[in-house]
Amino acid sequence: MSPFDGRAFSVEWHGDVNDRCRAQPRGARSPIQSARLPVYADRMNDRDNADAFWAPAVGSAMFEGFCRLFFACYCPLTVEGRHHLPDRPFLLCSNHASHADSAALMTASGRSFRKFALLGAKDYFFRPSSVRWSVAPLMNVIPIERRPGSKALAACLTTCRRFLERTGGSLILYPEGTRSPDGEMQEFKSGVAWFASELGVPLVPAYIEGTYRILPKGCSVPRCGRLAVRFGRAFELTKCFGNGPSIRDQRRWVAEELARSVRSLRLGYEVPELVPAVREKGCVEGGSPR
Repeated sequence: MSPFDGRAFSVEWHGDVNDRCRAQPRGARSPIQSARLPVYADRMNDRDNADAFWAPAVGSAMFEGFCRLFFACYCPLTVEGRHHLPDRPFLLCSNHASHADSAALMTASGRSFRKFALLGAKDYFFRPSSVRWSVAPLMNVIPIERRPGSKALAACLTTCRRFLERTGGSLILYPEGTRSPDGEMQEFKSGVAWFASELGVPLVPAYIEGTYRILPKGCSVPRCGRLAVRFGRAFELTKCFGNGPSIRDQRRWVAEELARSVRSLRLGYEVPELVPAVREKGCVEGGSPR
């Protein structure tokens, strides 16, 4: 398995769906969770985040060093728009075509890898023991069910909030929900708007170019090639989306606008009317979040 594992999942909110995730025994902990370093255990409450991966400082630093060298020498990485990243927690959303995506985004940000947590599919990251042991020492991962009910979403949201509040970090979420099979961007799910609104953090669009060529789905050994990451301007959603269209429709509209912004970054330009257009729908507040 590649160390660049970046599969994540974003969800569409269905408040009336029963929780389908199997309950874990209260207080149960895996060998990986028991082996966490005390520094991070102090910062994140283990009992409240029993399923999440909190990478130890040494493992995270080693992975970060490897990635920076990899993207400097083997697959040269060009970064555009880094100045758009807010100085406070945010939700980073991009296209998703490769397991190298998360490493490329974190490297392109110029910030510590420990300041990021990936929302990852629970059935992929947390159930196969081989994936748990290979990913847990390297990066922070918060579990999300592929078809979550209200309780599962509430638990995920609580874990996200604790990470943001106690580390001052940011989250990576892939609105497509899975890697693209052909490198082309797929539909964005409206759950991205729900997460940003409930967490009270700005959305930052990003486009990753080249990761599908170096490490497509089904490939385990990265090829040599040039990459690019382009960050767009951040915009912030209101928790209450206001009057007019239904909240579900507004979330869908925000997801569509976010996808349009990411596509524009693919072409090398931003959608200048994105924030004003979203504001007209009553979905954003304030100016550019810093």
